Amino acid sequence: MGGAAALAEQIRKWYQEWHKSHPGKQFDVVILDPDTGNRILLEDATLEEITEILKSLSK
Repeated sequence: MGGAAALAEQIRKWYQEWHKSHPGKQFDVVILDPDTGNRILLEDATLEEITEILKSLSK
């Protein structure tokens, strides 16, 4: 697994664990794609979407 993909997986796992350990609390994380300006919520983002944004940040 590449660096961006591994990091995306760690980010997603961290968010899921936080969400499970803090029931009833809201914590929204918005990820901005610098190339397109699109925003996605981490809660709804796929690993592929997170990976692509991380790759665009490393350019």
